[in-house]
Amino acid sequence: MLTLTPTAVVDREPENGPEVFAVIGGRKVFLPGDAKYVMQDRRGLWYYSSRKPRPKEGDWTPNKTSIACRTEQGYVRALKTDTERQWLDTCQRTVRMVSSAGNRRPAED
Repeated sequence: MLTLTPTAVVDREPENGPEVFAVIGGRKVFLPGDAKYVMQDRRGLWYYSSRKPRPKEGDWTPNKTSIACRTEQGYVRALKTDTERQWLDTCQRTVRMVSSAGNRRPAED
C-alpha cells in the first residue's frame, strides 16, 4: 500500500523549525526548511526545490519535490491551482522568517 505524507501545510504555521512559506493562490503555504524556490508546471501542480530550477525539455529540472497538502477531508493531495501565467513565469523565492526574543524578521540566506 502506498502512503503519501504531506510536504506542506496550508494556512497553519508549523510548530517547529524556521517559518518558510510561499503565497500560492492567495493562501500561505508553509514548506520544509530546505525549500528555497516554488514553481508550477504546465498541469497546474506546484513543486519546491532547494536550488534554483531551470527549464529542461519543456518542464522544470528533475530535482524538485511536489507540494502535497492534507485536504479538509483528511486526504493528502498534490497542490494544484489554475494556471494563470505561463509556467516559466511561476518560479518564485520562498519567504523565510525567524523569531528571536518575540520578534519576527526575515531570515538571511
